[in-house]
Order: sequence, then C-alpha cells, then structure tokens
Amino acid sequence: MRSTSRKAGGRTLQTGARSALALSVVLVLALSGTASALAGRDLAIGVNDDAVKWWAGVSPVANDLGLGYYGVTQGWQPGQTEPSASDVASIADAVRNAGSQKILLSVFGPASAAPSSASSRAAYCSFVSSLLDRFPQVREVNIWNEANLSYFWKPQFNRNGSSAAPAAYEALMARCYDAIKSRNPSMRVMTSISPRGNDNPHARSNISHSARNFIGKMGQAYRRSHRRARIFDAWGQNVYGSSSRERPWAGHRVDIGQGDYPRLLSYLRSAFGGTRQPIPGQKDVRIWYLENGFQTGVGAKLSLYGNNETDRALVAPLGGLVDQASQLTDAIRLAYCQPAVGGFFNFLLADEPNLHGWQSGVLFADWTSKPSYHAFKRVIAEVKSGRVDCAKLRTRIKKLGGQPGF
Repeated sequence: MRSTSRKAGGRTLQTGARSALALSVVLVLALSGTASALAGRDLAIGVNDDAVKWWAGVSPVANDLGLGYYGVTQGWQPGQTEPSASDVASIADAVRNAGSQKILLSVFGPASAAPSSASSRAAYCSFVSSLLDRFPQVREVNIWNEANLSYFWKPQFNRNGSSAAPAAYEALMARCYDAIKSRNPSMRVMTSISPRGNDNPHARSNISHSARNFIGKMGQAYRRSHRRARIFDAWGQNVYGSSSRERPWAGHRVDIGQGDYPRLLSYLRSAFGGTRQPIPGQKDVRIWYLENGFQTGVGAKLSLYGNNETDRALVAPLGGLVDQASQLTDAIRLAYCQPAVGGFFNFLLADEPNLHGWQSGVLFADWTSKPSYHAFKRVIAEVKSGRVDCAKLRTRIKKLGGQPGF
C-alpha cells in the first residue's frame, strides 16, 4: 500500500486514526476454469479498508458500489508468535463490520524486522497461522508487503553487494505456506511485490530489486530448495504507473504495470516453469494486481486536507481527455481481459486527508462522493454481469496508439 508520508512509497500499516486511514479498492477475479476459459469470468469486487475495523458505516458504501472484499492490514513485531488481545479484537471488529464482504488480510512489520532467519520466519508464520485459525471468515492472506523494497524489507543485499531479499522471501513464503495450509487448506496465500526497483545495492535511496530480478532470484532459490510443493496460490503484484495520467496499458522497460502483463508472465514462467509451483494461468494460480491508483485534485474540498500537494500529474475525478473515471474504468476492463489475472486493487476508497499521502479514492476525505464514483460503480456492474467486451477494448487501445497487453 502506498505510504501516507511519501508519494513514491508502498504500503504502510494502517491505524484506526482517520489521519492515517489508507483505503484500497480491491477487485478480485473469480478463480475457476483454465486460463483460456477465463474471458467472461465473474469478477468479485471489494475494498482494502482498515476503517472496517472501527466503522460499520463503510459497509453501506461497499454495498452500494457492489463490492465484495475488504483488505485489512495487521502488524507484526519481532518474536511475536501469537496475536495479542488487541490484535484479535481489531480483526474481530473488522469481520463483524464487514457484513457480507469478505476479508483479505495483509500481515507485515518494520523493514528492519523482516523475517530473514529461520527463527524469525517461524515466529512470523506462527503468528499469521494463529490469527487465521481464529477467523475462518478470512480466506486470503498476503505474506508481507512489497518485499523487493528496502522501505519494507531489509536487507535487500548482503554487505558484499550480492542479492539477499529474494531468497529470504522465498524461504518465508515456503515456511508460511506449509504452516498455513496444514491448518487452513483452503486459504489463498499470496506474495506482494512492488512495480519498481533499481537493482543497486549502493543506491542513495530506495535500495531495491526490480520485479524481474526479484522474481528470477526467487525462482533460483525455489529450484535450489528442491521443494515439491507450492509457495504461493497467487502472485501479488502492485502495478502503479509512472503517473496518474499514464494510461493503464502503457508498457515500461523495467517497471511492471498492467501493460507489462506479457513480460510479467514471461518472468514468472522463466522462474518457476517446470517446477511444482504452477505459474499464473495454470491450475488455480493467478496474478493479483494488489494495488493501483490514480490521484485527483480536491478542488473545492481543499479545506478538508492538510499540507500541500506534491504530485504534479493529478487527474480530475471527471472531465478532460484523461480523468480518474476513465482511468479506473479502463484499468478494470484491462485486468478483466488479461486471462491469467485474478485480481485488481485500486488504492483508495476515500482520500487520505494529508496531501502528502494519496487522493486516489472515489470519495473525498469527508466521505462524500467524487464525480468518478458513479463511473466506478457502473464498471463494477459491467464486470459482474460479464458485459466487458475485450475485443472492443483491444481495438480502442490500438486506436489510441497503445498495445493491449492481452
């Protein structure tokens, strides 16, 4: 999830305080049939929303939009093997307030506490498994967050400059997969990877791995382990574009956006093809676009927000050649038409009130609707009724000079 303190960041742990609220719109594709049969599949839609931990009023908004999921964050501290009473109470409130919406749980802690040793992996996986045991309503779990960034996982590289994080994360996925599945066989276990990374152990900032190298080195670690079981049921990939104005189908040389779907598939195929880990499109495994978002200006609502806007590539909620309504609509349709994709997450539902954070919701900070709200609602209905015309979308993208990416 995008940081509340920096525009270029990733997910931060949300709290009940409104000033730290980070909401995400989640679109999760139904996972059934083969990859070739996925066109025309149903699309389950939801929100990643920590407000559901403390405010039951979120549910009517989700119901009106036709959403089906809440994503909820949960913190972890080094050595913690069991959830505290407050941890359990927080998730219990979320489950109760969610009503008919399902819950996707994302568990992570400080970057400096990333589970890189056998003992820390055991503690973290025990914590996650114990929490899931208490809440059978939770059916999906995200292991850590953006593990290819030093903002969330340290160290990314060893002191000699060699890669460290991908192998450590592969080991964590394997340990947690076994721990979770032994007690909750139907749980869907997924990764979380940032779209950007510089592969530079000596970078002045954002020491990180590109998605390509992170995936490749995870695959190498998996092959060296001679493991005979999966480590994930869904590949979780964040797909923010270079700016909110960039069309969803835009391709990149290094970054991974929605338009880089063929390249992402090729990386996963090279890393895991021929192993016991199915690649997306095989069996029930899919790619989930865990996060995307298009920031808007706040207009007459400026008094609701603090600090100054730092993003120079904002879009209007509605109006102009490119706006949030069209960006969201196109992004959702594109994800629907990419056969191996199993989910799409939009960050946020309601704006963060700090302009240093993100204003990519379809609600303003006071929870009133943006003009993009109804476009979002319409495309959700379109997807749920199976009315997305992928051939028409492909033709439109080509007319606009883009490559469809599916």
